[in-house]
Amino acid sequence: MTRAPRPTVLSVDDEAGIREAICLDLENDFDVVTAEGGPEALELLARHHVDAVLLDLRLGAMDGEEVLRRLPTTRPRPPVIVVTVVREPKTVVECIKLGAADYVTKPWERGELVTAIRRSLREVEAVPGVLLVSDDLAALVPVQLALESHVRVVTMSVAAAAESNFPALVMVLHLSNHAAISALGGLPGRFPRAAVIWVSDYASGPQDGDQGFLTPRNRLDLTLDRINKLLGDYTMPRRQLPGTVMAAVDVMVRHCSAPLTIAEIANEVGASDDHLTRVFREVFGLPAGSYYTRLRIAVACRLLQQTGEKMEDVASQVGYSGAANLSRAFKEVTGVRPGEFRRRQLGRD
Repeated sequence: MTRAPRPTVLSVDDEAGIREAICLDLENDFDVVTAEGGPEALELLARHHVDAVLLDLRLGAMDGEEVLRRLPTTRPRPPVIVVTVVREPKTVVECIKLGAADYVTKPWERGELVTAIRRSLREVEAVPGVLLVSDDLAALVPVQLALESHVRVVTMSVAAAAESNFPALVMVLHLSNHAAISALGGLPGRFPRAAVIWVSDYASGPQDGDQGFLTPRNRLDLTLDRINKLLGDYTMPRRQLPGTVMAAVDVMVRHCSAPLTIAEIANEVGASDDHLTRVFREVFGLPAGSYYTRLRIAVACRLLQQTGEKMEDVASQVGYSGAANLSRAFKEVTGVRPGEFRRRQLGRD
């Protein structure tokens, strides 16, 4: 059974005693990380996944309202619950206008923070998004990486999707072979409100007249363009994807467990490694090597979440020589060690 991690809550408060009290209050329900100021909180949010934020307003150089203004405006932005001694209605209204999901005054009642967080998370869970379905752990990761900063995106196995109630606007179904058509065929009926895109490893797909739109897996640009058109108000910025970049991404997907060097990938797609690094930075905002690492770590996340395999075996499947090397790369990308990530899977079903 696939288990999701316990929600992670960021507590932003300049008083160490308050941060400690919040950690004690939430420890049975959530994983808590802390920041004592606005800049530290924004840096943490830029680098790591957080499900909800508890934000004090009086933070010194950068107050809580300024933090709210500077938070990313993309859809994955976590709900923010203001926790402060300030009680003026004008301040409450201003925080709500800036995007705060709730407002709790200090001192709070026992259980009040837990209730506010759970209420905010339920609202987030109801947010529709894009569902990616594949039993191949790496095949749709490039789509996931392109979408996750702009819209809610969830990746599942075929079996998990058959039992899911995720409110999908768009569903991307990966066809790894002809037999997969029958396995995936019932999913469009389970998600009747979702537009369907079939991403195929081979030339053909569902028969004419079947529901959906077919794109080759190595044409990431066509898949993203189709999603962009279907999302409407949820649309993401358009990106030009040069053929060199798409070819390199396809090589990375195929060589996830036995990774190549960037020079080897560049040679395979007919480019120099300097050129490949530059165009990846232009398209994705990070060099080719960093993109390759994120792709492999995304695959590791699914292995940790969906299997009980030993850490050494997980490392091997994403191209790392040993659990220690995987752990260093995993923490750099996600902010936590893979063992801690796996332990969090026990928090929610």
